[in-house]
Amino acid sequence: MKIGGMIWERPKGGKLLRLGGYLTAGFLSAACALEGRAPLVAGFLAACRPGQNALAALCGGILGSFTFLGFGSALRCCGILVLESAVLSAFRDTVWFQSPLFRPLTAAGATLAVELAYALQMGLTAASLTRLLACTALAGLLAHYCSLLLRQTVIPRRQAPREPEGLRERLKLSADALRSLCETFSGGSAPKKEENPAVVFDRAAEVVCRGCALRDLCWNKEYISTFNAFNDATPAILERGRAESGDFAAHFASRCIHFPQLISAINTEVTALLLRRQYRRQLEAERSRTRGQYAQLSELVAQAMATPDQQVEEGNTLAWDVAMGSTPKEGQRVCGDSVTYFKSGGNTLCLLLSDGMGSGREARRESQLTLRLTEQFLRSGIEAGAALRTINAALNIRSDEQGSFTTIDLLTVDLTDYQAALYKYGAAPTYIKHQGTVRRVTGSALPAGLQDAASPTPETRFPLEENTFVLMVSDGVADSSDDKWLQDLLAGWQGDDPNVLVSLVLRECRQRRHGDDDCSALCLCLPPQNRGKRQARAV
Repeated sequence: MKIGGMIWERPKGGKLLRLGGYLTAGFLSAACALEGRAPLVAGFLAACRPGQNALAALCGGILGSFTFLGFGSALRCCGILVLESAVLSAFRDTVWFQSPLFRPLTAAGATLAVELAYALQMGLTAASLTRLLACTALAGLLAHYCSLLLRQTVIPRRQAPREPEGLRERLKLSADALRSLCETFSGGSAPKKEENPAVVFDRAAEVVCRGCALRDLCWNKEYISTFNAFNDATPAILERGRAESGDFAAHFASRCIHFPQLISAINTEVTALLLRRQYRRQLEAERSRTRGQYAQLSELVAQAMATPDQQVEEGNTLAWDVAMGSTPKEGQRVCGDSVTYFKSGGNTLCLLLSDGMGSGREARRESQLTLRLTEQFLRSGIEAGAALRTINAALNIRSDEQGSFTTIDLLTVDLTDYQAALYKYGAAPTYIKHQGTVRRVTGSALPAGLQDAASPTPETRFPLEENTFVLMVSDGVADSSDDKWLQDLLAGWQGDDPNVLVSLVLRECRQRRHGDDDCSALCLCLPPQNRGKRQARAV
């Protein structure tokens, strides 16, 4: 089958996995936005080989644009991606395509063409032209670095024995380049001081006092008195956001023959000053966010470089059982919580619970998105802390438009030595029961998406032993202020089936709270070795 002049073959096995990787990379690169522009996704698409890989990256970039960007910005980004894809497909069989400058120039040219068309339509200014040129240059630079990275993924078989070392070196260089790119956004200069509010009075006086008959009296003979009157009024004016006649000393207000006009001029300048301050704060916040995005991308590349391939024989691991269950809020058909478990890297068991904001379908959609992204990162071999920080940054951008957030409760267990680690973003406590003793583990981090550069609560590591239960719950079951009943229930429970325990917890919670929130529970059990391994079941 042909699509856009390209031969499309049904992907199989590893090819399907690779296409999924290109789709995910295109989707996530759209999250690295700067002032409504996403040069990374343009550079990544330009670096992809035309064909199925590029088509997957294009689809991921378009989906990511409408997920992470505003509607207008997403349309511009999609226009750039479609134009890039057309140019690369048209020139793929020419000698120009072999030039190392072709792909960076394609990314830069497509970005310049689309952004310039929008800028001319909206009105071209010196500031917008500067941003346009910076975005164009950044797209070309990122296309070059992505080309260097992706070029190493297509390896002739005869080079396989020597390639891992070279690939790691390329990944290291790419991580260093992205880290340097992140540092360029800092500018290397000290933060600028806020504009002196005295400019308000200078500009207002320039307008009102220029032709006043008392100008010489106020600004020469009585300069100190005039200066003190303005200086004393400044705190009240800035706190209120506008000037009133009562802010000024009586001797000054009675002397000024254009006092109402002066108040009006001061209010105009105060509004302009506050708007400039707000703009600078927003601009610095966007710069900080962009630095964080590229820093996270650099960390992910470094993690991919450092992660070794691990394979563990099933016979070397202990037995484990998992049970999970959810009940929706009273009056809702769908539970806003999501739970899952999976194995990553062959020797790590991961249990995930996410509580979406509110309840119903919207909360369910947000929590499922969080679980899906987290699982994709962990399955790819990315370390849990780095993966969660990246997802938090992406959800923070998404929350600017959606106004939503989710909790993340992650338990990882190394199946070779049964060392466990807990990571929490705004999650409810986790309970560990062993030999009749119940331990509660809490976190202090806010839910994912509420803070731009936040890290999860520092991971809590602990060993797991046979006949141990680890219970993870959403706050609809219990939180730190109302969980005494749950600790007593766990301490007194003498059963050995985690499915029975999850059912008991959900039923007891329903009776106590009468369905005032979504409820979910996820339980890991390490039974005695002579019982063998059972399949996990959902309650």
